[in-house]
Amino acid sequence: MITVQDHLIVPAANLAALRRLFATQYQDAAAARGLVFRSAQVSPPVLTAERPVSLWLQWEVADVGAWWAMRAQSSTPQVLAFWAEVDALVDSRERHYLQDCDSQALAPVLPAEGPVATRGYRETAQLQAKEGQLDALESAVQDAVAALPGLKASALSCNFAPEYAAGHLTWDLQYADENAARLARQSDAWQQQIAPALADHCEAVHALAMETVGAGLRDAGMTGGVKRTAFFRLLPGEDDETAARFERDLLAMPLHIGEIRNWCLSRARATDWHRADVPAWTWVWEQEFNNLDGLTGPYMAHPHHWAYIDRWFDPESGAQAIDLHLSHAFCALGDSVLAAELVPAGG
Repeated sequence: MITVQDHLIVPAANLAALRRLFATQYQDAAAARGLVFRSAQVSPPVLTAERPVSLWLQWEVADVGAWWAMRAQSSTPQVLAFWAEVDALVDSRERHYLQDCDSQALAPVLPAEGPVATRGYRETAQLQAKEGQLDALESAVQDAVAALPGLKASALSCNFAPEYAAGHLTWDLQYADENAARLARQSDAWQQQIAPALADHCEAVHALAMETVGAGLRDAGMTGGVKRTAFFRLLPGEDDETAARFERDLLAMPLHIGEIRNWCLSRARATDWHRADVPAWTWVWEQEFNNLDGLTGPYMAHPHHWAYIDRWFDPESGAQAIDLHLSHAFCALGDSVLAAELVPAGG
């Protein structure tokens, strides 16, 4: 059982209206998505005009699976409209998740990995194929890759669940430096094969250059695993300190979740072959797992993920700073993509 506790600081004059709003517009719909109301308390237990009061609402969710099912329905227009009404009545709000003290939430932090350094220059792309054009797109890109001058490594793979991603294919490219990448795009292989294939077979191309913020290697020799590539963007109006705190929280994930074998967080910028009508992406967050179960099982179930990291994305948390519209791509890998770029510091 997971306890969900909302802490809302509200002017005393608005308390009754806020309670009515939850009772009439939220509780039943929340129960239908697995969030069951348990209690409401106020502190201090005296209403005065001089100071706001704290309203504490407690809810329960059956388990982690039910929690993710509940979260999957938290970004509907109805839920977003409700919280907009709440925000007009309160000074602040924050949602907390509680479990028993003997739960896995209190598992010890894993040993830190040694520092790593980045070598070369990398780009990653999500290729969104036109209907019926995926095979032709994949074949055309694969056929041309070997002829690209200056390309040190390339990995092209179909995403397992493209409905959650910005594309059907994840394509990673590594060069010695950015100039080598520019020269590769001026080559015949790119101009006569890859560029026409992208134009003919793609609805959109999310092609990003990456500047490493932090990374780690637990398994440089990984083969036959799964790579997750997530694109995130900071919400408009959020400041640099918020972005830095988000980066620190993401980079702490591997200290809690051992199934993340290799990882790299990068700041993103669009390349000259990017072609997608969406706001700019802010980050690329890459993780490698031994298998799909590591991603869909322990990674999704760990409290550090759902009770701590997810608050950055959750419009109900009171702490959201990251756009709900993200790209969550995961695909099979042959050899580790990240190990080709990352080396132990000093190595």
